[in-house]
Amino acid sequence: MGSSNIRDVLTSFCPSMDLFAISLGDGRIKIWDTVKGQVQTEFVDIATMETSIFGKQEGGHLSMDYTCMKWLSLEKKKKRKLGGSLLLLGTGGGDVLALDVSAGQLKWRINNCHPGGVNAVSFPSHGTHIYTAGADGMICEIESMSGNLLSKFSATSRAISSLAVSPDGKKIATAASQLKIFNSSNHKKLQKFSGHPGAVRCMIFSEDGRYVLSSALGERYVAVWDVDGSKNKSASVSLAMDHPAVFLDSRCVNSGDADHPGLSVLAISEMGVCYFWHGKTIDELRNSKATKISVASDDVVLKKHKGAFPIVFAAKLQNVSVPASGHMFLAHGLLIKPTFEKVVVHPGTDIKLNISQDGILLPVGQSHKSRKASDIQSRVTALDRSNTEGALLPVPKIVDLSDEKSDIKPMGSKGMFKKYSRFTYH
Repeated sequence: MGSSNIRDVLTSFCPSMDLFAISLGDGRIKIWDTVKGQVQTEFVDIATMETSIFGKQEGGHLSMDYTCMKWLSLEKKKKRKLGGSLLLLGTGGGDVLALDVSAGQLKWRINNCHPGGVNAVSFPSHGTHIYTAGADGMICEIESMSGNLLSKFSATSRAISSLAVSPDGKKIATAASQLKIFNSSNHKKLQKFSGHPGAVRCMIFSEDGRYVLSSALGERYVAVWDVDGSKNKSASVSLAMDHPAVFLDSRCVNSGDADHPGLSVLAISEMGVCYFWHGKTIDELRNSKATKISVASDDVVLKKHKGAFPIVFAAKLQNVSVPASGHMFLAHGLLIKPTFEKVVVHPGTDIKLNISQDGILLPVGQSHKSRKASDIQSRVTALDRSNTEGALLPVPKIVDLSDEKSDIKPMGSKGMFKKYSRFTYH
């Protein structure tokens, strides 16, 4: 799979970062263990047998058309427990689902929540309620644990392409023909912006809820909007990119001025390049130059993997330390064989993550030279055929939710290798 297909890939890290969910558009959801670097669980056939409504027969199994995915924490402590988190999913058929990954089961499902398709799901930090938006222009508020629909209101007469909820849960941002900010309690419109001619693909609030960050289809920049209730309709900052963004993240920067905090921004482009900007103030952010993290490739690598480009396809900006180092957790390499790694980025110092000819992903760059032994040990290396001999085979769990009576059953080594050899041990 080439890097151009990253636009169709759905990814999400669990809150504790030790699990990673990915769907490549085939109706399957693979859960990777980011510490061991192996597939832990695979969810297949979540839809019912009513293929005409909920899915389509594709590749020999019932396929769900997933359109959005986000992992929700149900607890304050970063410790994975049974029922401690839910993987939220939206479908092109308009359904909203919640998977309890630890228990290996479908927690709840709302059929036809958004006729025409679900385009976005978001939630505040406390996670007790989630919000969804779709082609019908409606916003749905759902109780996280039960899946009960709490409220529903019309935000626009057009399809909503993206949605974000402020960390405190008091504001909702929607993107259709315009970006609009709503009060989550009374659904009153607080502010609106204009400036994205195309459909907004990704949108988030900053940690303090002061800013909204967005990027649209075909637009090679990230816009930063000041949510201050004013009538100003233009972006405060535009951060240039070489290609449109498919993912955004940010962290507030303590500048010593509570009224004018700074901001660090992370973005991943359609080509699988990670961008990082940092500013102690918004003015400094506006004038900052992007630092890039990418995966190097050559003709030997492309031939070996049949033209598949190694890329950065998922990232989480964990924190920003003094003076301006960005600490991030990356999923990179090949979509079917990811490497998970902590990376420290210094503004102005680009990083190349190299892939060697024997298939082992080896990161290089200035920020890696001072890596501590503990960080090196936590690095996950993707094995090639030349060095898999004698390795212990993982035993992933295959979860088929089309059969209500089925339980999680670990596969034996023989069955597992037949199932996974095509993408785990190449």
